[in-house]
Amino acid sequence: MAIHRPIVTHDPENSETPLGEMRSWVTPNVFFFVRNHFDEPDVAASAWRLQVHGQVRAPRVWMWEELVALPERTVFATMECAGNGRSFLHPIEPGVQWGAGAVGHAEWTGVPLASVLERSRPLSDALEILCEGADSGSEPDHPQPMRFARGLPLAKAMHPDTLLAFRMNGEPLTRSHGAPVRLIVPGWYGVCSVKWITRLEVLDETFQGYFQSNKYTIRRRDNGGQRTVRLMRMPVKSQILRPGPNTDLEPGVNRISGIAWAGEEAVAGVEVSVDGGGTWQRAALVGPQAPYSWALWEYLWEVSRPGEYALVCRATSAAGETQPTEHDPLRGGYMINFLRPHPVRIVGAGKAAESWGDATAHLNVMAHQAEEFAHKRLDLEMDSEFTDGGGI
Repeated sequence: MAIHRPIVTHDPENSETPLGEMRSWVTPNVFFFVRNHFDEPDVAASAWRLQVHGQVRAPRVWMWEELVALPERTVFATMECAGNGRSFLHPIEPGVQWGAGAVGHAEWTGVPLASVLERSRPLSDALEILCEGADSGSEPDHPQPMRFARGLPLAKAMHPDTLLAFRMNGEPLTRSHGAPVRLIVPGWYGVCSVKWITRLEVLDETFQGYFQSNKYTIRRRDNGGQRTVRLMRMPVKSQILRPGPNTDLEPGVNRISGIAWAGEEAVAGVEVSVDGGGTWQRAALVGPQAPYSWALWEYLWEVSRPGEYALVCRATSAAGETQPTEHDPLRGGYMINFLRPHPVRIVGAGKAAESWGDATAHLNVMAHQAEEFAHKRLDLEMDSEFTDGGGI
């Protein structure tokens, strides 16, 4: 049976990870969500160049062979689009109407961005790094052609886990995921991890480009007023994967499982409610819990009464941050991590087939399923309605 990566918009492609099929800690490359703002450029490694200039003592241009000769570093990190879950908002917010699947978790390998920047010796007044990709296009409110670009604060740029990545889960990056080289900013929204990166400019001021002044901003309350800030760190969030929404289940023991992530922090815990948030029970974390990375979790639900139930999950980060009950309207169509009911029905009589079992044995089953899943054929399934995304 073929697995599809649901397409939300076709031109450019924006498609989701098929979360209901996830069976492992790492998302196979072919099923990892794709987020594009413009058409995908085709950049060969042999022709790739990375310009480093601006507030530096030694500007230079890097070639592929020079970059890959530097010491490598590998980081596991969850990546999420800042608008993930936008279709769940009411009233509707403009932009790509993502479901829950604009998220994935992968092993990223490359060279620390700091290794490249240090060789150009930034000046003492360096404040931010302008990171520009090879993709270009226009937006309805910006008809002039522009490159996709974001500014990265110097401290985050110099962190050893911020990478110029060229491998994903041990394989060379594909064109859709930013080949030959992309930026990886662990713990921050995917918009910060610029694909097809070709230019780094060291600035002595904050970059005010389109994708962090016109788009990818939220408002925050400040001293009785409001101020606009750009999106950076991902907040804590969780998602039920199985059973799927509106699934019919049998009375007895049913396993509820899902994922949770917390930006730069590790996930400290997940709770599950079967009554729409009225009462909560602690779920079990399964497998690794690490900074930047999503955690797998599961909860054994024993139920005897037929009827309709509203499942809800909420996660807490290692720093103590917990998901909010409602979406903050000041966030607009971004940072969507509020609690959402997940309806299921208990029907019939008897006992459910699932049982809690041994956690280690369950991990082995998940690993076997993940191996089978990774070799299934990919289909791209196109939704019946498209949105142009409006640049976000």
